[in-house]
Amino acid sequence: KALQKINYLLIFYLSFSPFIYIKNSFCNKNDTNCLSNSCQSNSTCNGFSKDNDCRCSDTASNLDKGCDNMKDPCFSSPCQGNATCVNTPGERSFLCKCPPGYNGTTCETVTSSCGMNSCQHGGICRQDPVHPVCLCPAGYAGRFCEMDHDECASSPCHNGAVCQDGLNGYSCFCVPGFQGRHCDLEVDECVSDPCKNAGTCLNEIGRYTCVCPRDYSGVNCEMEIDECWSQPCLNGATCQDALGAYFCACTPGFLGDHCELNVDECASQPCLHGGLCVDGSNRYSCNCMGSGFTGTHCETLMPLCWSEPCHNNATCEDSADNYTCHCWPGYTGAQCEDINECSSNPCQSDGECVERSSEQQYGRVAQLPSSFSYPEASGYVCICQPGFTGIFCEEDIDECSSNPCQNGGTCENLPGNYTCHCPFDNHSGTFYEGRDCSDILLGCTHHQCLNNGICIPHFQNGQHGFSCLCPSGYTGSLCEIVTTLSFEGNGFLGVTSGSVTAEGSVCSIALKFQTVQPMALLLLRGDRDMFVMLELLSGCIHLSVQVNNQSKVLLYISHNTSDGEWHSVEVVFADTVTLTLLDDSCKEKCITKAPSPFGKDRSICAFPNSFLGGLPMGMNSNGVALLNIYNRPSTPSFVGCLQDIKIDSNHITPENISSGSSLNIKPGCMRKDWCESQPCQNRGRCTNLWLSYQCDCHRPYGGLNCLKGKFCRHSRLPATVCGNEQTNLTCYNGGSCTEFLGGFKCVCRPGFTGERCEKDIDECASDPCFNGGLCQDLLNRFQCLCDVAFAGERCEIDLAGDLISDIFTAIGSVTLALLLILFLAIAASVVASNKRATQGTYSPSRQEKEGSRVEMWSMMPPPVMERLI
Repeated sequence: KALQKINYLLIFYLSFSPFIYIKNSFCNKNDTNCLSNSCQSNSTCNGFSKDNDCRCSDTASNLDKGCDNMKDPCFSSPCQGNATCVNTPGERSFLCKCPPGYNGTTCETVTSSCGMNSCQHGGICRQDPVHPVCLCPAGYAGRFCEMDHDECASSPCHNGAVCQDGLNGYSCFCVPGFQGRHCDLEVDECVSDPCKNAGTCLNEIGRYTCVCPRDYSGVNCEMEIDECWSQPCLNGATCQDALGAYFCACTPGFLGDHCELNVDECASQPCLHGGLCVDGSNRYSCNCMGSGFTGTHCETLMPLCWSEPCHNNATCEDSADNYTCHCWPGYTGAQCEDINECSSNPCQSDGECVERSSEQQYGRVAQLPSSFSYPEASGYVCICQPGFTGIFCEEDIDECSSNPCQNGGTCENLPGNYTCHCPFDNHSGTFYEGRDCSDILLGCTHHQCLNNGICIPHFQNGQHGFSCLCPSGYTGSLCEIVTTLSFEGNGFLGVTSGSVTAEGSVCSIALKFQTVQPMALLLLRGDRDMFVMLELLSGCIHLSVQVNNQSKVLLYISHNTSDGEWHSVEVVFADTVTLTLLDDSCKEKCITKAPSPFGKDRSICAFPNSFLGGLPMGMNSNGVALLNIYNRPSTPSFVGCLQDIKIDSNHITPENISSGSSLNIKPGCMRKDWCESQPCQNRGRCTNLWLSYQCDCHRPYGGLNCLKGKFCRHSRLPATVCGNEQTNLTCYNGGSCTEFLGGFKCVCRPGFTGERCEKDIDECASDPCFNGGLCQDLLNRFQCLCDVAFAGERCEIDLAGDLISDIFTAIGSVTLALLLILFLAIAASVVASNKRATQGTYSPSRQEKEGSRVEMWSMMPPPVMERLI
């Protein structure tokens, strides 16, 4: 009966729930305020409004007012006890759901008797004088038996079992290994004797383990161990398993417990004629290569052509005991090797020779077909360089035939090319340039080279420019710098240039000179231990090199340069020392060379100091000139002009002249013709000596101007020189009295020095003779008396190598001459005897004898010059 009441209540609740859900759904659309019954006072929540407005559901008069003043009927909790308050949809009222034992509008009334379905879960209601009492069945409690009693609360299940509460009871779900109502009994898994083949069972919690005897395995020792599992049998043998053992069934050709031994099938030597036996698995093979036989056992004689001995697609023909190769053209030899047709270099003008047998060149070289074929593989083709043609590239194509040069340019055909010599249009003053003379050069339009320099225009890097080709005596970008220096005697010019010390470097000296001196110092470079000296000796260029106080090189050119004309000389120091005289008048050899005497660690290029025209002289306390700073006498100072001086390509200009490093040097070239006024009297011959003149007088006249006077005051000097005949200055040895810086000085003739030219310069002081030659001092020169084994102006030529041959030659010549003289004497004697036999005798008279004499003095010319000391 009670159960029937409970069913009625469930049916009532389930029927009423949809209405509650429908009511709540009106205000439950994407707004949490509708779920909490935000609309009060009999209003409906509008879930679509952004303002969460409440629409009142009573009279229309409420439309103007908000719903804030309309209260929720359940807001004041009108239902008493554990009753539940429910709003009535559409009305401003509520409904209280009373718990069992209560009723009324607010569940305020307690029922006085056991009502229908008041006791739950089958409880029996008993009427009590005060209120009813429910007698609950087992497992439930409470006034109305509404509370279910949990039998698992006391943890009756053991060993990790799961307790499940039931109606007036519980159930234990045991883990594996335990059993019983409370899972307190351990299960013995070995009771069923699961281990086979005498295996030992070990009981464990929830499981068992079998300890298997030998030769068995598995969970229950039910499997016999397979000894063949490790594949112990080798070389393809079959393994047969047995209890605790295995057996190997070997394949043919192998032996042993594991079939590891290979049977040697070559032990019987089955291969014939020297064939090589190769052992295999239960077999063998014969390698017949090189034996001349073939077959399984090399038993069959192989044809010689079978090995294809012929190369280059030649045809092989067998004979009884040999073979023959039939070659294609272009191939030869026993095996038709390729003939190298290009070995003779047949292609001219650097043409490339390509053999027709070069298969890889076909399709790449235009002169060859697109595909290779042996019938056409003989010979070669020549690939010519541009500008050449012909089978052997022997024909030079005339590129000038098309007249490529414009604007009057002259075309010059070159091997494989051409060049245009562009003209200068005198009429328009236009220069042309470019490969075809099509470019007009404008560099010289607004520029003019000075001192008759030639302007040469050019076009480089997109810009018009010019350069000046300077004449002799000038340099600079516009030929504005003078390179000519005048040396007035007893002077020098010291210059410093950058040293060149790199290994394999080349340094040089170049200059032009003009003088009438037969002996003079042009240049000295170096220091006391090692120097190079360029000088004039007897009018010829001489170059001497001294290293560690020993003369190493002596070069000279036998060409007179003391003629007052310009001469160019150049010295180059490299692996060899080269002396060159650059004169148009040179008809003989004007260049000479000698090995360089400088070691690898030293070179004359490393010395930056040089002296031109002379050496600086020191003075003692009495003002007397001592030897020069090199502590050695030298040739006389240079008198004349130097021009275009280059030391290691550095120009020496008047800018290099300073008072501390020069003496008696002036820019330009000042030369006067002293003989123009005819100063030599009495038919004397005048010689211009640059700074003065010299008269060669006829006897009995002498003196400076071929007058009898010996002193300057008695000599009539040129007015432009002295201008004062009262000066008591005597110039000896032909010295010229010259006005100089407001005073008078003696300008000495070559070979003399001193204030009055009274001192004869000892040209032998520098010991110029080599190889023990004896020096003899002469006027303004010296003469070397050489030993018999040496010759040359300074005894520098060694004749020892040719001495023996010369002696034999001389002996033979003397012997032949004596024989000839003897023969002539005999013949003359015979003729004279015949004359005396037929004629008389003759004796000259005394007058004839005396008339035939010639005075000796008439044969000798008078001396050229008198020395006055």
